[in-house]
Amino acid sequence: MYCGECGTKNNKDALYCSECGKKLVQKENKQPMSKKKKFILITILIIVIALVIGYNIINSMCSAEKVATSYVEALINNDADKLYDTLNIDKNNKFTSKESFEKIYKEKYQTDVEVSNYTLTNIEYTDNNLKAEVEFKIIYNDSNEDTITIDLVKNSKNKFLIFDNWNISNNDNYLLVDNYTIKVAKNAKVSVNDIELDSSYLNKDESNDDIDVYVIDQIFQGKAEIKTSVWGIETTKEVNISSYNDTYTLDFDINSIPEENKTKLEEQIKNDINNLYKNIIDKKTWNDVEKNYIYNEEKLEELKEEYNDLYEKLTDEDRVLKSYNITDTSINDISIDEGKLKIRIRITYNYEIEYTNSRNEVKTTNKTRSSYITVKYGYYDNNFKLNEVNNLVTYFPN
Repeated sequence: MYCGECGTKNNKDALYCSECGKKLVQKENKQPMSKKKKFILITILIIVIALVIGYNIINSMCSAEKVATSYVEALINNDADKLYDTLNIDKNNKFTSKESFEKIYKEKYQTDVEVSNYTLTNIEYTDNNLKAEVEFKIIYNDSNEDTITIDLVKNSKNKFLIFDNWNISNNDNYLLVDNYTIKVAKNAKVSVNDIELDSSYLNKDESNDDIDVYVIDQIFQGKAEIKTSVWGIETTKEVNISSYNDTYTLDFDINSIPEENKTKLEEQIKNDINNLYKNIIDKKTWNDVEKNYIYNEEKLEELKEEYNDLYEKLTDEDRVLKSYNITDTSINDISIDEGKLKIRIRITYNYEIEYTNSRNEVKTTNKTRSSYITVKYGYYDNNFKLNEVNNLVTYFPN
């Protein structure tokens, strides 16, 4: 060991220099690092660097600027799949699924306008950085320019627990309708775009003995096909769902009812009205026929009143109805009224009337006439039953 003061060589175990007496400093004999330790340290260093880089990349991808830019790029490229990923919606909802969005997007939002370039020009954060407005300048192939603003909202749930979760604001893009309401007759089956509404959509507080009210929490705006099946009548109607048209009430459209159903109803009305007149021609009072018009112990006071009025006017001894027969029918309108099926129908009928003329001669006349009547039917045991009838003909001219 050499003295650090005078340079004299000393024994390796000496504590002081034999020449100058200076205290000798023992040098620590360091062992070289093993390859395994070197590998572990390098690996840890690489992982730390990768995590830092990864964090910065993901953080950048989750920023409001990146989400808005991705949205604009998707708009420019008509990329419905990418647009859907930016939306702040319940993606487990059947009515806001990716499949539903792609259908609506093609019908309503897809465009053929070509863009040559775009630039992010400004970003402004509001509401304690919970909202953002990102402004872009769009340059089209024809050199025209436009400015669009993308509104975003920060989701309360972070991505991967630590990253901001920005989504496109639904309200500002007019994509969704909240609480879309459908009102139908009691126990009707309803489907929207072939998705059946089960009891989970039923609003029991708003429903009553005659009407069922269904509510869809969120649904995309645009055209939708609503199918209903009530009392054996199936209807299909196309509606335009929007924030201004957020309620659908089942009101039968005559053009939406299958011909088979209309024909069946027309035949039943023909038979029921013919039967009413036949009973009166046979001089049957309401007491004689009432048992045929009691369903589920429901007494039909309106039908009773109409029948008695008809009976009184058609059993005059000076003018007697001898025969009555409906030959043709045509439904003019169908609706639901107080839980009943209400039908306005044009009928063509033949009749024979026997009357006494001014010379006290008994004469008979046969004629054909047309008129409109309104009938109401209840639905009992899978069958329509006549409940009420209005505007029956009580005077048959000679």
